Amino acid sequence: MIRNEAPLSILLVDDDEDDYLIVKRLIGKISDSPPKLEWAASPEKARGIIEENRHDVYLIDYRLGSMTGLKLLEGIDLFMLEQPVIILTGVRDRSIERAATDAGISDYLVKDKLDDELLGRVLRYNVQRKKSEVNRLQHLKEMNDAKDEFIALASHQLRTPATAVKQYLGILLEGYAGALTPQQIEYLQVANDSNDRQLVTINDLLKTAQLDAKRYRLNKVETELTEFIQTILSEFESVLALKNQHLDYNPKDKVTAYIDQGEMKLSLVNLIENAHKYSPEGKTIYVGVRTIKKNVVISVRDEGVGIAPKDQGAVFDKFTRIPNDLSDSTSGNGLGLYWVKQIVTLHKGGLSIKSEVGVGTTFTIQLPQ
Repeated sequence: MIRNEAPLSILLVDDDEDDYLIVKRLIGKISDSPPKLEWAASPEKARGIIEENRHDVYLIDYRLGSMTGLKLLEGIDLFMLEQPVIILTGVRDRSIERAATDAGISDYLVKDKLDDELLGRVLRYNVQRKKSEVNRLQHLKEMNDAKDEFIALASHQLRTPATAVKQYLGILLEGYAGALTPQQIEYLQVANDSNDRQLVTINDLLKTAQLDAKRYRLNKVETELTEFIQTILSEFESVLALKNQHLDYNPKDKVTAYIDQGEMKLSLVNLIENAHKYSPEGKTIYVGVRTIKKNVVISVRDEGVGIAPKDQGAVFDKFTRIPNDLSDSTSGNGLGLYWVKQIVTLHKGGLSIKSEVGVGTTFTIQLPQ
């Protein structure tokens, strides 16, 4: 947490003692309450100190022997880190500056341009800016949590009356309340179909809210995946036949993993449905499962419209549908791939995409065995 009381506490990571002495001298000349400085000469030591979270600012040299300052910080979400990280370098390099900014570095200073006035101003500015960013992110998190709670509550409250409506419509359509005219049956069927769509939407929102709130729990059992996937694919035969599409699934060996069968089926159904919807008639959908280095790899590849590189990062976001040549003729709420990503993550696995416009898309699930 950023501390408001003076003086600031600074960690300098630099493998050059002369540079440390220069920074120490400059900090000592800062007139309004000079900060306290701690020096770490080795990246290994520095990483441990950073993880202790007891400084207000991190000054990190870009060149640390065979390692860079950015490499040292890998695995730390600098955008969410409550302390600013400032990179020091011997020469100005635009490519390094861009890489540092992309990684979430707060500022970038060239050593031979450094004096006590500039250093003091940069320290004060970045501490205050980081504090404002942390407060803003906390506010956004609270708003997002409130939104998720509202969606979950609203979905739960809506599902009860919608389910009751479905039951009474069923009673009427089955004739248990007396004979109906053909026109009455037609009207009731329209109402029943609309109610079914409403229930699907409500259940989708409720599932999404549970995933967002991290309240979803898996029921994993040991599963032989080759037959498990074959059973899922058999359910698509009639659907694929409508577009004269084909399935290619020829696993070589038995593959076993611990999975929640219901949730993993949902994930695979979403991937296969997408391959079907976004592939033209007569194309083939390739499904594979194999073991690679103690990991189970499941892939779904199509010969469809593909996804442009600029859009691939967004396909796993909630309520996102990427426009393409077939999107106008297909329905969806933009939640399917978000669910797949969350479910695979709950299995402690990974989900990746490889796609080329006009060639096709491959989604790959990797699970621990």
